[in-house]
Amino acid sequence: MPNPPGGTSPYMAWRMLKAAAQLPPPALPAGRRSFGCPKMAESASLYCGGQSLLGSVRDLPDLAARLVKPAQAGAEGEMPAGYTYLGQLLAHDLCTPTEGEFDYALSDPAPELTRTTVTQAERTQPLHLESLFGPVSADLSLPELHRFPPAPLFYPYFAADITRRKPASGLGRTLGALPDTRNDDNPMIAQLSALFIAHAGAVTTRLAARGHSPADSLRGAKTATVRMWHGLLLRDLLPRLALPALADTPADLGPPGAADIPVEVMAAILRAGHWLVRSQYRLNVNTVPVRLLLRGDPDIAALRARPGAENFWRIDWRNFFDLDLLSPPQKAMRMEGGLAAMFGSDFGLPDAMEIHSSLVTSDNDLALRDLARSTDGGLQSVSSLATRLAPALRSRFPDWLLWDGPARAKLISDWCNACGHLAPPHLAADPPLYLYTLLEAGRGPATQGFGDGLRLGALGSALLWGAIRAAVETAEAALPDAPVDPDMPDIPDMPSLIRFLTLNSGV
Repeated sequence: MPNPPGGTSPYMAWRMLKAAAQLPPPALPAGRRSFGCPKMAESASLYCGGQSLLGSVRDLPDLAARLVKPAQAGAEGEMPAGYTYLGQLLAHDLCTPTEGEFDYALSDPAPELTRTTVTQAERTQPLHLESLFGPVSADLSLPELHRFPPAPLFYPYFAADITRRKPASGLGRTLGALPDTRNDDNPMIAQLSALFIAHAGAVTTRLAARGHSPADSLRGAKTATVRMWHGLLLRDLLPRLALPALADTPADLGPPGAADIPVEVMAAILRAGHWLVRSQYRLNVNTVPVRLLLRGDPDIAALRARPGAENFWRIDWRNFFDLDLLSPPQKAMRMEGGLAAMFGSDFGLPDAMEIHSSLVTSDNDLALRDLARSTDGGLQSVSSLATRLAPALRSRFPDWLLWDGPARAKLISDWCNACGHLAPPHLAADPPLYLYTLLEAGRGPATQGFGDGLRLGALGSALLWGAIRAAVETAEAALPDAPVDPDMPDIPDMPSLIRFLTLNSGV
C-alpha cells in the first residue's frame, strides 16, 4: 500500500477502511516488525481471524466478558506486586503507541474519542529510559522529584514522587512532568519511575565528586542508570514473568541498528501485565481501590501541602517488594483467567476514551481492547510462531503442547466450552495471540510448556525473552561513552535499588 497523503501511516489508512478492511493488514503499525523477521512477515503467516476486520472484532466482546477473575486474594500469585509496574515501565520505555484508538462500531455507532492530551515523546532508542529523562546524550536535566518528609518509623525506605503540572487546557488531573506521561498512569508506576530518576541523581553527585564536569556527570549518570535498568530487566523482572529455562532464547535481532519492536510482543505479550493488576493496593497503612488510583487526584501537590496530608498516597515499598521478612509484600495476581474484577469496563483508564455503551456490554472493555490488538495489529498466527520457534526449541522441549496443532485447538475449544461460549469456527484454529498466551500461562504443568498460573507459558516466554534480550543488546550498543564510578555497587534487583537509595538519599 503506498503512503497515503497527510502523514497517515499505511496501517492507519487500512484501519480507516472500517467495514471494508480485510485481515491481515497490508502493513504494520509504525515502529513495529514481525518477530523473527527484519520487517513484516509474509501475509500467509499472519493472523486473519474471520477475514473481515470488523467482523472479527465483533466476535470479541463475548470473549472479553469471560476474561474476568475474582477481585480478592484467592487469585494471587507469587510475584511481589511491584513487578507489575516494572513491567509497565518496560512497555512504555520500548516505544510509543502507533496502533490508534479502539474506534470500532460494535452494536452502536463507533465511539467518539475524548482523550486527554498526554505527552508521549518518540523514542530515539528503546530501553534508554527516554520515557523518564529523554535521550541519554541530550543535555537535559533530570526531572525534578517531590521529596516526602522524613518518617523513618513509618517509612523506613526511600520514596519519592514525580512532580506534576496542570494540563495546558486547565482540565483534567495534574500530570507528571515526564517525556512520557503514561509513567504517571497511577501512583505505583509514578513512584517507581522516581526511583530510577533518584538513582541517576545519586550517580550524578558521585561523579561530580570525582571531578567530572556537570555535563559529563549527567551523561555518565544516565548511562549508568540505563545499564542498571537492563540488568534489572534480565536478572529480576523477566525471570519472574517468563519461564527461566528460556533465558538463553536467541536474541531476536532485527536489521543492524534498527529499533523496531516485534509487534507480537507489544500488542499481545506485554499486555499480559494487565492480568497481574490487583483490584486494590495497600500503599502504606491504607488500602485503596485501583479505580481510584487510576483516576488520580485533580491536584495531588496541593493536597499534600495541607497539614497532615504530606504522605497522601506515599508508597511504603515493603508492600511491593521483598524488603522485610516481617512485612511481606502483597502479591500480583496470578497469570490466569484474565483481569481482576473491578478493573475494566466500569472504570475508564486515565487519559483514555470514555467507555462507550458497546464496550460496556463486554463487561471487560480493557480485555476487549487487548484482544482487538491481537486481531488488528498484523501479528503472526500462533501456528506460524510455533513453526518459527521449533528449530531452536523443539528438540530441547519435545513435550510442549505448542508443537501440537490439534492440542492447541483443543485448549481453546475446551476453554470456550467451559465458559459456555459458542466460539466462531475460526477461533480454535487461529486464536488471537493474546488469548492463547493467557490460556497457556494459566495451565500446568510447565513440562508441557504451561506457566502454572505464575509465568507466561512457552510461546509467551520465548517471544518475551527473545525480544527483550535483543532490545537490551541493541540499546547497550547505542550507549555513549561516559565516565564511570568504579565504586558503584552492583544492583541486581529492585530491593537492592531501594536499599541503595535509602543509604545514599535518605528516607
